[in-house]
Amino acid sequence: MNWTNADARRLGATLRSLREQKVLTQEGLAYSAGLTKNSLQLLEAGRGSGRKDSTSPSNPRMATMTSLAGALDMSVSELLRKADL
Repeated sequence: MNWTNADARRLGATLRSLREQKVLTQEGLAYSAGLTKNSLQLLEAGRGSGRKDSTSPSNPRMATMTSLAGALDMSVSELLRKADL
């Protein structure tokens, strides 16, 4: 699969939606997943870098996906399915 900007944005929107459904702040989910708030913000925005001129999509590692899925009480495959990926 070729990871695109659209895929990154879709994953980010799904993460945001799931986080809000669980009434978690970005800080709360990031802490539960062992991430920084900044890295979660970038993932939710679908961005690979905080640089304003960066156009690279976020492309989280499997360990990050596993941590986020666990913090959201689901499997990675369920998270990807919810994101239609």
